[in-house]
Amino acid sequence: MNVQVWMASKEVADRLDVHVRTLRNWLDLFVPAHERLKNPQGHYLISENGFALLKEVKQRKDSGNNSLREIQRQLVDEGKIPAEMLLAEELAGAEETAIALPAAGKLDTALQEMEKNVQETLIQFQKELTQLTSLNSMQTTILQKITDIEEMQESLRLEIRRVTFEMDLMQQRLTRRKERYARHEPRWSLNPFRWFTRSDRAAEQ
Repeated sequence: MNVQVWMASKEVADRLDVHVRTLRNWLDLFVPAHERLKNPQGHYLISENGFALLKEVKQRKDSGNNSLREIQRQLVDEGKIPAEMLLAEELAGAEETAIALPAAGKLDTALQEMEKNVQETLIQFQKELTQLTSLNSMQTTILQKITDIEEMQESLRLEIRRVTFEMDLMQQRLTRRKERYARHEPRWSLNPFRWFTRSDRAAEQ
């Protein structure tokens, strides 16, 4: 009675002198699912046939420059592993490519969005810079207006002083004219009552 012997992945890796991670990759490529199992702890158990396949892979890998994919094709062509494994591997590669393409598309979209945000920020900064320039120009204009108003106020004060001085001169001239007129007022008048008044005044003098 044939008894199937299962070996732990650690033991197989030691026998083949490869790393456990390398062995796990080889399991997916070269060992059919019915020739490998997982125990409750999640570790692989490999059958004798599986071990034989891995041993042949190791020999072919060490003897030439063939890649793992080329070795897999050779084993499929020789009928040592089912063609479904090669097809599954190619489908997995296609899925990875399909996943990578949307990821690249998302990256392009993110870059475009970032570029758009940068452009909007730059435009906003240019607007603010233009507003700042306008504000500086407006401030200069306001200061010039204030200076002009101060000059006008000073001119107005000088004009008020000049007008006031001329009015004072005119008032003085009028006062002097009145005084001269009073001193040279005629002694005779057509009013007969003033005659006696002046005569009495003269007699008293």
